[in-house]
Amino acid sequence: MPAKLTISPELSKTTLPYCKPIIFLCLISTVLISIASRKDAYLSSQRAIFSLLNHALQIMPSEIWYNITYMGDALILIPFLSFICLINTRMWAAIFGAIPLAFSLSHLSKSFFSIPRPAAVLDHQNMTIIGDTLTAYTSFPSGHTITIFTAMSAIVFVGFKETLISRELNSGLLLAVFLIASIVGISRVAVGAHWPADIVMGAIVGIISGLSGEYISRKYLNWWHWKIEKKAYLGCFILTFSFILFASMISGKLPELIIIWTAIIISALVGTYITLKTLLDNET
Repeated sequence: MPAKLTISPELSKTTLPYCKPIIFLCLISTVLISIASRKDAYLSSQRAIFSLLNHALQIMPSEIWYNITYMGDALILIPFLSFICLINTRMWAAIFGAIPLAFSLSHLSKSFFSIPRPAAVLDHQNMTIIGDTLTAYTSFPSGHTITIFTAMSAIVFVGFKETLISRELNSGLLLAVFLIASIVGISRVAVGAHWPADIVMGAIVGIISGLSGEYISRKYLNWWHWKIEKKAYLGCFILTFSFILFASMISGKLPELIIIWTAIIISALVGTYITLKTLLDNET
């Protein structure tokens, strides 16, 4: 008589805690990909909702949207979140561990689908454009949305896995984190850079990438343990981001925005604190 293979509920919950949400996200992404594969159908499905949202979102001042949208730029987001190192180093490592998948999926998708951005096909008189006018055929999916959702997802998944957060706070934290990520994603429509479906697909790619970052940082420790063992290097690494941001802004490559100044200050303070603390600890 053949032996029966049984899987205990405890093992199933431990090994596949995100199985159902991932399946749901894959179903949504399949629908979006099938539409995006037909460029004309994709554009026709997005024009009306983009115009509606782009107009409605101008209820907030353009300066606010301009600052918010830069939270989806990795060069600003990584130094902005450098304080995470002081809370949990693996969270920050998970963000970097998620970058390969996020970067690959973003660039491959943009090249393969070649969906034009709204400003490339719509009359500029009938839409609001904040910042640069983007007309390249790289709209699907939104790279800024991928970036913010990747980082936020990596942080949340590490927090849940290491039970750093009580169950009572899980729902509240999840809601707050993904609300922030969603606002950054929506800002891409507000500034006239992306179609709404680009944001949805970017969020899905970001969540899956964030999950991959949590897995890589948990299963493969050697590549990021230097951040714990050689904290002076970590401090210098963070300070380098602060310097690059400052130099980019002074040279005019980046605008002088509050969010960018905030990222510079946070990374400068965190980098200096980690470096000095490590040097002082080594002397004692």
